[in-house]
Order: sequence, then structure tokens, then C-alpha cells
Amino acid sequence: MGATMRLAMGIAAGLLLSGFLFIEGLIGVGILRVSHKATAQFRGDRIEALISLVNCETCNLLDRNSAVWALGQLRDKLALPTLYKYRTEKPCNHMTSICQYEIAKAVKWTEGNAYMLPQAWRIVLWKDYRVPSKSHA
Repeated sequence: MGATMRLAMGIAAGLLLSGFLFIEGLIGVGILRVSHKATAQFRGDRIEALISLVNCETCNLLDRNSAVWALGQLRDKLALPTLYKYRTEKPCNHMTSICQYEIAKAVKWTEGNAYMLPQAWRIVLWKDYRVPSKSHA
């Protein structure tokens, strides 16, 4: 393999890694944004506050859907009863109820039934992240 080919492969690998880390950073910032909003409104740690936001019938549906997404990213089994509660498997009606697509993804990820790439944002951005405990498993 020539030097030009090795250089091209190195640049391609660097671009892929940079893109992955950029997307991971966006996910981490999104989770922090949603969890800060939840902890400002509700008691408990981030997971408990996000669960409370999902359960809040008077809260904005966009905020509730964002909390479902964040819980799916965090994959804490403490969220499963709430996710199951809102899973209807009916077509989405974003005007009146939580997005069933987001619920399905969050359940799949939290149950551990889907492969997710290692989450770099947990190390880089989430210094006070609550590690899921075995008591919630």
C-alpha cells in the first residue's frame, strides 16, 4: 500500500471518528438540556425528574417526548414502568399523546434489546451521571 493510500485512509478514519464524537457530543448536550429542564421542575435525581416529566399530564408534549428520548439514551431500568405505561403501540398522534416511536425506541434500548455504540458523552459531558444501580435491574 502506497503512502498516498495510507494517508487517505488515515484522513478518512479521522473524519469518521470526528463525526462520531461530534454526534456523541450533540446527544450528550441534548440529554443535559432535557435533564436540566426536568430537574428544575421536579424533585429527585436526573432519572427521577425525567420520569416525572414524562408522567406530567399538564406539561408540554414536546418536553415529555424529549424526556422519553433522554430516558432511552440513558437506559436506566428505573424508567421501564413509566415507558410501559405510555406504550400503546397505536399510531402516533403528536397533538394528543407521547410519540409511540420514541417510546418503542426507549423501551428497546432500556431493556437492552438493541445494540448501541459506546456512548462517549457519558465520559466527556456527564460527570455527575447516575450510573444505573443493580437494585433497579
